[in-house]
Amino acid sequence: MMEPDRVLRPLYEAAPAIEQLETYASPAALQDALRGTWHAVDRTLRLLLRHDPGADDSLRLSALSETMTLDDVITALRRRDIITLYLAGRIHEFGQALARSQTTGVLAADADRALAVVQALETEIGAAARAGSGFERPDAATRPAERAEPDEHLAVPEASTGARRGLPRRTAVIAGAAVVVIAAATAAVLIAARQSEMEKGIAAFRMGSAGQAEQHFRVAAERDAGNVNARLYLGRILRTQDRHDEAARVLQDAVRIAPRDAAVRRELGQLFLALGRPTSAVEQFRVAVELDAEEPLGWVGLVTALRRADDPSADEWLRRAPASAQAMFRDSPR
Repeated sequence: MMEPDRVLRPLYEAAPAIEQLETYASPAALQDALRGTWHAVDRTLRLLLRHDPGADDSLRLSALSETMTLDDVITALRRRDIITLYLAGRIHEFGQALARSQTTGVLAADADRALAVVQALETEIGAAARAGSGFERPDAATRPAERAEPDEHLAVPEASTGARRGLPRRTAVIAGAAVVVIAAATAAVLIAARQSEMEKGIAAFRMGSAGQAEQHFRVAAERDAGNVNARLYLGRILRTQDRHDEAARVLQDAVRIAPRDAAVRRELGQLFLALGRPTSAVEQFRVAVELDAEEPLGWVGLVTALRRADDPSADEWLRRAPASAQAMFRDSPR
């Protein structure tokens, strides 16, 4: 059995890029958001195949390999009816839009296509979990406790003040992002009343309702002392609101609960970058890369932090990074 939160983790981690699909202030910002979202979608689909208990071992072992194309992954998922034809089609459209945008420029509709894929992925994976088709969420009472070994290198960011840099929100309602297959939409309506605090928080977060999302994640964290994802979301919300001291406390708690969670380390690295402390950020991103070398976001954060720290080893780390991470720097070298 598989926890859907684990499969959807790349989308959770790419929340800044996904949010930028609606808040972008320039074509370059939209291009960055599209690339970040595409990498998260790619990773999510590969994890979905990797953790499909009914798939052949050869497919599961190859899912995260660069030798297996994304088209191959989608074909394998379709053959087992893990994703719908609707979602496969939306992914194809998103991929075509991204390829075209790199030569002829981005369009506002490209953001809609990307958001539609994110929405459909979350809906279909969530519906599959609730239908009991191979996915389940861990129960706090039965999940084995993770041994929190002391981490002497953990540094807690100090509070910081500074002007918040906001981006103007797009005023158009993204109708396409709300479109899902009829069966999945019907299921979502029927089970809405039974959504967990985490699910409500994620939904509010995706809608840009940071205040509501924060409340749901706080309740989820209070009810489950081991819920790292709730604290990860809280830390991200607080960081983007420049509530750095609060974010530091939440992320410190998350690291103590799960010292080997790469996503938490990446978020802590982002907080240090926001505080203008790139050397401390380097330490966190380096740990994240050691824990999850296949995730490009860790490498991107590490190279970015090294460059801001004027560390000459940045280029060497970039050369060692996976191709997906290098691609993120290709058009945005800074």
